[in-house]
Amino acid sequence: MQMEDYMNEAPQRLLAMLEQRRDDLAQAARAVLNQDVTRIILTGSGTSYHGALTARRFMQQWCHVPVEVSYPFLLDSATLAQGGKALLIGISQGGGSLSTLEAMTRAREAGHITASMAGVENATIDRVADHVLTVPCGEEKAGAKTKGYLCTMLNLMQLALTLAEQRSAITPAQQEAVKARMANTFRHLPAVIDAAAAWAQGPARPLAESQDLRLVAQPELYGTVQEGALKLLETLRCPVSGYEFEEFIHGIYNAFNSGSALIMLDNHPDERSENLVAILSQWTTHIYRIGSQVEENGKNMRFTFINDKDFSVFEYIIPLQMLCAKLAPEKGINPAIPKDPQFHQKMKSKQAA
Repeated sequence: MQMEDYMNEAPQRLLAMLEQRRDDLAQAARAVLNQDVTRIILTGSGTSYHGALTARRFMQQWCHVPVEVSYPFLLDSATLAQGGKALLIGISQGGGSLSTLEAMTRAREAGHITASMAGVENATIDRVADHVLTVPCGEEKAGAKTKGYLCTMLNLMQLALTLAEQRSAITPAQQEAVKARMANTFRHLPAVIDAAAAWAQGPARPLAESQDLRLVAQPELYGTVQEGALKLLETLRCPVSGYEFEEFIHGIYNAFNSGSALIMLDNHPDERSENLVAILSQWTTHIYRIGSQVEENGKNMRFTFINDKDFSVFEYIIPLQMLCAKLAPEKGINPAIPKDPQFHQKMKSKQAA
């Protein structure tokens, strides 16, 4: 299967997850309450890290304890010895990240509760997990993960809702309302996928030639541009970076020239985003905006997004994933296959289940 096949499968997977009653999530939530956990730490690398970073905003609303996101290498023994008892959730799409495994091992040795969150059963990281919270996304053999990223975010959000339910911090009516909003967004994703495919094959097609590509978004979509940048870098195989709006205007703009390209996730265009476009347009003609209210100018993707304040993260990653699926073949690249399929075996950075 190709990247686009997994993208098309994702909406039904997400809707199916909403209907599941998860004993594994309930058990992990009970452990948080019964063992006086004072914080939740999410750790992983690459797409797993970005999924955690993106889900954190929603989790913070409902967990009623601080939710931190960290790369595994930052969680050394000294760091883990501070800050009270934690639930540390190690995330790995394929389940074999050795750096995540090592961070989970250090956390367990420090007396914390550990949980694994992989996209496969019987994953390597499950071996050091007190709670196994497998992401029910189904098989995804493409190197550049799409479906797994979306399902991991939902898995984390469902854990947060389960914890809120056990704390009596959310009523059944509130929970149903949140899930209805999720479902509304998920049912809209096939239309987003279709529109993104048309945009990628039409107005955005010149991006296949880009050798200097930057992404920018507002804070709520920061994790989205980070993941989008990684996906584009993996598949188009040229320099790509992603920034939050304020961070971008505090220096990154200096590197723009006539060969630079910018993709803006404009979920809520305002005067400052318009000003940024006006300024950068003096230096480059390669500016592409994605949103419901952006100008129709032959480059932008203007589309009616749901734009839910919590769940727009599921929508705005789709056009970036679709660029990978459609533009990589234009460069003679199969986006589902890494440049070196044996890279992690050679580097000894991942292990099969």
